[in-house]
Amino acid sequence: GAVMRAAAVLFCVMVACGGCSRVADGLAVPPPERAGLYPELHAIGDKLPGGTLLTGSQIREISELPRLEPGQAVDAMFRSTTDATVCAAGYSLAESASYEKHEAARIELYVEESDVARLHTVGNAVVTFSDDATARQQFQRFNGLMARCDAITSATHTQRDPSSWKLSITSADTADEVAWTRSVVDSSWTCYMAARQRANFVASSMFCTHGSDNKAGNVLDRLTLKLSGAR
Repeated sequence: GAVMRAAAVLFCVMVACGGCSRVADGLAVPPPERAGLYPELHAIGDKLPGGTLLTGSQIREISELPRLEPGQAVDAMFRSTTDATVCAAGYSLAESASYEKHEAARIELYVEESDVARLHTVGNAVVTFSDDATARQQFQRFNGLMARCDAITSATHTQRDPSSWKLSITSADTADEVAWTRSVVDSSWTCYMAARQRANFVASSMFCTHGSDNKAGNVLDRLTLKLSGAR
């Protein structure tokens, strides 16, 4: 019955299981019912409330990187690429090329560096829209963009980052989640990213490293749990 379905979904959110949406879909819970588990997020004076994203200590714990230090933090989406960049939406966790219209955004990055190189970058972000329907429509558009970018090699064409990179779309659901990888050509630097739409927002994460250790999903699971109201 509906009560059992609602209880199952609520339990799923509480334990933050990675396949939460999949469980919900399997139980045929309609999207509005599931979205109701997540309070809407809205900007105050064009900025999202402080503490919306994960704390530094939470990021360090989830990523198992105790030496991460605060890096870039912005109340906007990134515009890392130029109009000439193919598949610009896949460059980072929240690019302006990803959506046609949004209400507000907050991105926070943490970095670990040695004397000679960056070792890790870990980030989380939230992009909000006017309402659930707009968020769903814009995320479906993003899904469509990313679905065409698997195995595409691109370049940013900027002085700050002249590198070429290749995208691998590891999962592109028709519904509410996308995961992808951006690997820099002729380098070991790889960024694993994931994005998930809930209520009127999209939560996303990024885990960049010189290797195959991918904790982007862990970061996104914890962020999604926090945004559900379970701090």
